[in-house]
Amino acid sequence: MSFTSYNQAVDFLSQKTKISLEDSFNLSKFCAFLLRNNEKEGRDIAIRVQDNWDLIPEQTHTIWNDITESAGLYPYVNPSLLSTSSLLRYEYHKSPYLENVYLHEEQQQLSVQLQSKRSVVVSAPTSFGKSLLIEEIIASRLYNQIVVIQPTLALLDETRKKLLKYKDIYKIIVSTSQEPATDKANIFLFTGERVLEYDKFPKIEFFVIDEFYKLSIDRDDDRAIALNQAFARLLKFTNKFYLLGPMIKNIPVNFKNKFELTWFPTEFATVAVDEKSEVVQGRLKANEKKELKKLNLFKLLASLKEQTIVYCSAPNKATSLALDFLFFLKSNKIDIDNPFVSENNDTIDWIRQNVNRNWSLNEALSYGIAFHHGALPRHLGSTVVDSFNEGAVRWLFCTSTLIEGVNTSAKNVILFDKEKGRKPIDFFDYKNIAGRSGRMRKHFIGNVIRFEEQPEQMELFVDIPIFNQEQAPLEILISLDEKDIEDNAKQRLNEFNNLPNDLKEVIKLNSGISIEAQIQIINKIESDLNFYHQLLNWTSVPRNFDNLSTVISLCWDTLSGPGDKTYIEGIGRLSARWLASFTFSYINLKSTNAVIMTYIDDDFWTEKIPDTQKRIDTATYSILHITRHWFDYKLPKWLNVISNIQEYVFKKHNLSYGNYSFIASSLENGFLHPNIAALNEYDIPHSAIQKLEKYLNKDKTPEMNIINLNQLSDDELYKNGLLKYEIEKIRNSF
Repeated sequence: MSFTSYNQAVDFLSQKTKISLEDSFNLSKFCAFLLRNNEKEGRDIAIRVQDNWDLIPEQTHTIWNDITESAGLYPYVNPSLLSTSSLLRYEYHKSPYLENVYLHEEQQQLSVQLQSKRSVVVSAPTSFGKSLLIEEIIASRLYNQIVVIQPTLALLDETRKKLLKYKDIYKIIVSTSQEPATDKANIFLFTGERVLEYDKFPKIEFFVIDEFYKLSIDRDDDRAIALNQAFARLLKFTNKFYLLGPMIKNIPVNFKNKFELTWFPTEFATVAVDEKSEVVQGRLKANEKKELKKLNLFKLLASLKEQTIVYCSAPNKATSLALDFLFFLKSNKIDIDNPFVSENNDTIDWIRQNVNRNWSLNEALSYGIAFHHGALPRHLGSTVVDSFNEGAVRWLFCTSTLIEGVNTSAKNVILFDKEKGRKPIDFFDYKNIAGRSGRMRKHFIGNVIRFEEQPEQMELFVDIPIFNQEQAPLEILISLDEKDIEDNAKQRLNEFNNLPNDLKEVIKLNSGISIEAQIQIINKIESDLNFYHQLLNWTSVPRNFDNLSTVISLCWDTLSGPGDKTYIEGIGRLSARWLASFTFSYINLKSTNAVIMTYIDDDFWTEKIPDTQKRIDTATYSILHITRHWFDYKLPKWLNVISNIQEYVFKKHNLSYGNYSFIASSLENGFLHPNIAALNEYDIPHSAIQKLEKYLNKDKTPEMNIINLNQLSDDELYKNGLLKYEIEKIRNSF
């Protein structure tokens, strides 16, 4: 047959039938034509042919191999089929620093720029391979002091694992309690907030900001201010950087001009994507539509044999949908046919002993189902992703926590909800979700299946406030050096500059926190000085519930955002008093699973949620969410903010003042010394650290402690009560 359109060629290849010699020749001529006239479509056809390689006549393999090479897809090229001149081009694309890695055409262009020490800002699809260039820079040893900023701890942990092979050259620093090495190079793997907190940086030579679109205040990310402040801080060290993200139309002109950087927007992809709509049609009542939508999803999932991600709007939704699917499989007696599912047994054992033996995730894992969201303990979230990539989990229900950067081997991505939290997802979010389908060299074609309409198309302009200061929040402007503040922004600082110097220092110390909110809190304390002095004048740990509740209440109305006021099914929205209650229980019990059991057996919860299994799942999710969202970062930050503010206010009025740094650190580190707690950053469960505390030395670096643990035999670890899951985590940590 002759080929006259891209869609015709795609339809032909999607039939997955043996291709005749004539059809293969005709298709190759059409693909070559597309590569000259519509490179994106031509490359897409070349990728789809890779997916059909065994169906193509062997006589045409050389032709298609040449087409793959001309499309710039060097990772897919078979060098044994190349001519001498093509082989020279192929070898040119071999990374000199990464073993057996060939870069595609545009990766190679960027690599040349980065190795020439130019700053690069790239906007490219998920499958482009932007992160591989981070590893190549590190492998090249071009820089000795490198900072890598990534948006989530899960992504930082994934990066840490990839970079372990360079540990003899670079010390990999993941915790703010760690000292940089003086006898070798350093890589700092931090979030934006940790860049601001860290006070031991050497002279940084190069830095990376992954998902740099989060610098834009317009994206309504509550961490944007801290990320901009971190960006400004690193620019004081060096103007050599690599910013990467997807689908960005443009960046500020003055940003480009100031650094003479390489701005590299591209649509080059290494996987093809098929999109399909499963939106429920017809006039139905809301409940009927909702149930039909869910039933259609479950039937589809049961028919899929490859790894599938289901995007959900919120953690509660991901959890409940996963468990409803589990019930669907059981009630319909559907054979999951997964030979790898038994590999989840070690994870299930850990959950039973350290979270709750009846938590529904246990049974879900036994069927190859899991959910992934920000409430999961970090090491457990990492394990779920690994199990998914290895095939032990086939169906993964997730939120945006997984979508933002963690690499998975998903053949299929299903958009089930049209919200992100309580807000509609926009086109940018949608394409970011869709970009998780397919994986280079594993799934040449990814499938995106929509149960909601595609959002309206949009173009994203990243407005970087430190280079477009007219609308920049004051919190960002005050973190800049005076010489870096534009004239049109200086007048906006007048009100801040007129504040007393000691108050300005407190506000700067509380970096990333709204100036207006801090002043509101100060005014509130001063409005009833005696009352607040009695409740806030404490040190180390709160004397009673009211001490803690007062601190949290001061922050709740001024500092909390919509994402903080989580809805707990059967109980209601999280409030300041509820958070204080959870926190006070945790301070007293010092154990997450003990707090979970307390709430499961609590009369109030029993009355509110009579169904035992539902109460177990609700309490487990609630406590895990509060541990991750509140105890691991936000609440310690709030405690330190109020500690600084009450010290300023009470000093001003010649009154005694408190200090909350101890309890803030204790919550953040799970009541372990910071050097010991840093082992959590290496994917070692808190439970394992507690069991082995006698082998750990708080005066030694986390790396030395991990080396010491790895010198213990499996028998010794088992004798200390460790589970197989925990031992594997220790063995893989360093």
